[in-house]
Amino acid sequence: MPASDRHPEENGTTAQAAGARAGACTSPETARTAPSDARPGSGFLLRFHLAERLAHWLYALFFLGAFLSGVLMWAPATREWMGGARQTVSRYHAFVGLAMVLLPLLVMLVMDRHRLRQNLREVDLWTGEDRRWLLLALRGYSLRGKPMPAQGRFNAGQKLNVVLVTAMAVGFAATGGILMHKASLPAWLVTRALWLHGFLAVVACALFLGHLAHVFITRHGRHYLKGMVTGRVPEWLARERHQRWWEQHLGAEVSEKPMKEPEV
Repeated sequence: MPASDRHPEENGTTAQAAGARAGACTSPETARTAPSDARPGSGFLLRFHLAERLAHWLYALFFLGAFLSGVLMWAPATREWMGGARQTVSRYHAFVGLAMVLLPLLVMLVMDRHRLRQNLREVDLWTGEDRRWLLLALRGYSLRGKPMPAQGRFNAGQKLNVVLVTAMAVGFAATGGILMHKASLPAWLVTRALWLHGFLAVVACALFLGHLAHVFITRHGRHYLKGMVTGRVPEWLARERHQRWWEQHLGAEVSEKPMKEPEV
């Protein structure tokens, strides 16, 4: 693809990325145009479908609502200030938490069940490269731009994030249900549910802050954020961070192209 036809952000990539593309184009197996999910000449790939984007932002919105209402009930100053309204805030907190867990899942089931199954299969599949990627990421290789094992559509860090968020959603739903019916349940069960609910809230906040730091501090994170709005990410990002997924797109595009009949 000519440089003049590239998106401005693609033209602004580093010389190293440009060299990698030039080197790839010298091979007959890799000298291919952008995958079929990319607009012609755009240099972008479709990564997040509409249902995925809606589910993500719904979860984020209701998580913030549940977090703020939970802090209001937990902090001694605001708890005393609310007085009798605390019961109303508690009910609001429960309904927002339930929506946080159920609505994103409902959106995926209704709008794109096939994509949900694909995502679950990929998140559930852990390879040796995934484990190596995670170990190297914990040692700071990814943040320092060092070579990392090739990854699919989700890298090992994103897979782990999905697992943790799902586990916390189930935990919130279970402990929240116990707390909503605490009057008819044993005191020991309510006490343990309250402790676990608070622990999950602390872990969720830590994970949320780490997510925000990655999005706004790292170069890749900012492009992931744009992708979660528009659905598309730069092709160079797919090539650098999700090489196996990028190569699969290239192969899909080649297989979809009709073969030309030889000229007589």
